[in-house]
Amino acid sequence: MAVFPIWRGVTKSRLLGGASLLVGALLAVQPVAGASATTYGQADPAVQAGQAVIMKANCGGCHTIPGIPGANGTFGPNLGPTDSAPPVSGRAMIASFPNGAVPNNSPDDLAAWIQDPPTLKPGTAMPRLGLSSDDAAAAAAYLDAIQPDGSIAGLGDSGSGGGSGG
Repeated sequence: MAVFPIWRGVTKSRLLGGASLLVGALLAVQPVAGASATTYGQADPAVQAGQAVIMKANCGGCHTIPGIPGANGTFGPNLGPTDSAPPVSGRAMIASFPNGAVPNNSPDDLAAWIQDPPTLKPGTAMPRLGLSSDDAAAAAAYLDAIQPDGSIAGLGDSGSGGGSGG
């Protein structure tokens, strides 16, 4: 049996051990190679911060908001998906009654609305909450992460975030 010079002096156990290390290394790197897509398992700090802002500002006192414990208010619109509407991120308008509509073309539009609703829509029932622009942007990031099934992308685990408003 011919032995290639590179294999001289290499025992079978060393060869198998090296192969095992190589396979293990490839398996360990595999999730990194496929990690470019956002998954529910990946925590998004902006979404997590938004969840905290929404809870602190007690937005759930007026709105039903998926993933926010106790957020089952009915004075303002349900911000999650309903039988007749997608979650707020999928709605063309943020507010439409009374006196015209406020467009919802991006999370920036939603953040501007959250920060100062009366300026964008005089006469709105939604009050100015005194949130900083960073807090408003974080809350908008959370609301933008609400999925059509009511789960929340970016919370880090299953994306459920605690159910649909309560």
